[in-house]
Amino acid sequence: MAKDPICGMEVEEKGAEFMVHFEHETFYFCTKTCQENFELKEGIRHDETGKKWWQRIIKEPKGAPPKCH
Repeated sequence: MAKDPICGMEVEEKGAEFMVHFEHETFYFCTKTCQENFELKEGIRHDETGKKWWQRIIKEPKGAPPKCH
């Protein structure tokens, strides 16, 4: 079992649907939302499309993981 680096949930590696290979390591996620949050956090993804200018400036509070389940 792997631990989702965003929310801390245990994820079965075998047959995992959501994963990212980053810096010679594989990270597993419980949902697509957690995967996307990780990609944004690590700079893998820079998806600002569809956001208003103020949404690009205001960031999520650090410390608390998103509620994904």
